[in-house]
Amino acid sequence: MSAHVVVIDATARRATIKTTPTKPMTDVLQEACSKLGYNASQYGLKHNRKQLDLSLSFRLTGLSSGAKLELVQFSRSPSVVTVGLQLPESEARGAPNGRILDKFPSTTTLWLVLRKFEAGVAGSGPVRNLTSRAVPATDGGDGAGRLYYEMPVLQILEREVSTFTDLQKTLAQLGFNSGNVLMRLSFRRTEEPIEEAMVQIGEFFKSSEDEAPSSEDKAVAPAAASMGSISEEPAQQPSSSLHYLRSSYLDDRLIWPSYHRLLSPSDNTPSSAQIAYNENDYIPSIEHAKLHQRLLNQSSRNQRLPTDAEIAAKAEAEEARRAAIREVDVKVRFPDQSQVVAKFGPEDTGYSLYEFVRGCLAPPFAGEKFHLTVHAISRSHNATTIPDSDKTQLIKGLGLAGRVLVNFSWADSVAQSVHERRAEVLRPELRSQAQQLKVEQPPEPKEEEEPSAPSKAGPSSTGDKPSGPRKSGAMPKWLKLPGKK
Repeated sequence: MSAHVVVIDATARRATIKTTPTKPMTDVLQEACSKLGYNASQYGLKHNRKQLDLSLSFRLTGLSSGAKLELVQFSRSPSVVTVGLQLPESEARGAPNGRILDKFPSTTTLWLVLRKFEAGVAGSGPVRNLTSRAVPATDGGDGAGRLYYEMPVLQILEREVSTFTDLQKTLAQLGFNSGNVLMRLSFRRTEEPIEEAMVQIGEFFKSSEDEAPSSEDKAVAPAAASMGSISEEPAQQPSSSLHYLRSSYLDDRLIWPSYHRLLSPSDNTPSSAQIAYNENDYIPSIEHAKLHQRLLNQSSRNQRLPTDAEIAAKAEAEEARRAAIREVDVKVRFPDQSQVVAKFGPEDTGYSLYEFVRGCLAPPFAGEKFHLTVHAISRSHNATTIPDSDKTQLIKGLGLAGRVLVNFSWADSVAQSVHERRAEVLRPELRSQAQQLKVEQPPEPKEEEEPSAPSKAGPSSTGDKPSGPRKSGAMPKWLKLPGKK
């Protein structure tokens, strides 16, 4: 039994895709993007304005034959996916119920997920061997006793991933852009010797990982070079890969000058502590008292409570205002008074901001816990901390707009030596690109000279004649005394 769906892009172009009940929706997306000329890793499918789960098969989506699907573009910033790996009995030591969990960006490949779980970087478990296993041949003949490679096989819902090509796919390409996913791991013996398989792994995955940095700016090369070869020891590769994952999001925002600005202070003492203040500036004036009394009078008056319609209209207006914001400038101030300015879009979350800040820190401090606080969210002290969560968006959820100052502070559980560190907190390559932070002081007001007081004597009337000098002891003419003619 076969069916078909119609995929429509933003320009109203159509692509008819034939499907079967067991066909994954990711394959439908791949075929549609190949016909329409799009990159499938950057797009998704919607039906009746609802996002489709690309990890499901066509039968489980509830779509009917001939359904019209919309091709929509995803956000460029990666989302977070919680991955659970069900281990076989041979590797289940130290794992509760034989399962390990961790969070990964949606741009992480399945091979890199296995390597991170293998080294204990993800899942907080011991070092395991998941990608370099070998078993001896037991069936006699010329190859008896030779080690053959065991291929890791992942069972994800109804799909089996058992080739190097499939393991190179990212979580997003399999339809996992958010939420949780459970993978069941097993091993399958191949007919390829272990030494040949390791050479093939090194060439295959190294070539695929070297292509990504080549399309970016040359400044990303130091971060990509830290990955090393995939054929190195499993204990070393995942840590380098984790550094690359953290720096990949940072590179998108820090490498381009239009996206960021790093400012460093010229002195260790804050400029606010060097400015002399006037005590008279803090004495309330009569105008302040009148304003305070006016506010008290207004607050004491009874006011009508808003109706449900007014509350809904206000909420809609606020939601429309936040939806119209396309980007926000976030300035992060570090303990050494350095400041990093970056732009974030509507799809960025608190997790994106924390990953960006974590990527700015020097390697000794990147693993420490910290908090980011902002005073533009609410007057309440408990509401100023930005949550490290992918479910809270910076613009739509927290209401950030315009230019926002975010303060960096270490968590209470961090060592005291880290709290006291006031220099070299950022990465060396960022400190070398920093610009000096100059604070322009307002000019001091000049004291104006008071004008001389005008003469109090008024002008004489127009009819009076100027009188000459009067003799001493003489009586004025206007003074008339009684008894004298």
